[in-house]
Amino acid sequence: DCVAVWGCKMIAPKLRFSQFKDEWKSKKLGEIGEFINGLTYSPSDITNDENQLLVLRSSNIQDSQLAFDDNVFVNLIVEKEKFTQENDILICVRNGSRNLIGKNTIIKNLPYKATHGAFMSIYRSPFNSFIVQLFQTDKYYQYINADLGATINSINGSNIKKYKFYFPSEKEQTKIAEFLSAVDDKIS
Repeated sequence: DCVAVWGCKMIAPKLRFSQFKDEWKSKKLGEIGEFINGLTYSPSDITNDENQLLVLRSSNIQDSQLAFDDNVFVNLIVEKEKFTQENDILICVRNGSRNLIGKNTIIKNLPYKATHGAFMSIYRSPFNSFIVQLFQTDKYYQYINADLGATINSINGSNIKKYKFYFPSEKEQTKIAEFLSAVDDKIS
């Protein structure tokens, strides 16, 4: 069966919470959120001081969760928008390994003041609790694989802004996100 978030022509999935009847609407990610490119730093900016700025990198995402086993802290001043915020989605956009492109997680309970490195991007929108679930679908990875260059393992925000998904009302998004987050927590 066809499911709306996978880009089919239907306008609502068959399986849904009974209180919701509205059609889902196709939207590009760029219409509802923004991408923030990562920070470039040099080896001389790196410090052992955990009170400085953590630079989130692909190694900080393990099994779709934040991990802090391999941290890099820098002593730099960055623009306010580059600070990682609660509910941002951290995405690997460049990497030596093609399989890591698109890897992502939602930022929750960040124990450090943080930003993200040049090989990463942040997607910021009011709907990230729902969107992070879309970023786990086959459709998302189909988009990623279609945008990867033949020789360069990278994508960029302008590519991802064009990705289309079907979205329910905000109330239904919240209900779905809460349900799927509870399932994820149980699995963890």
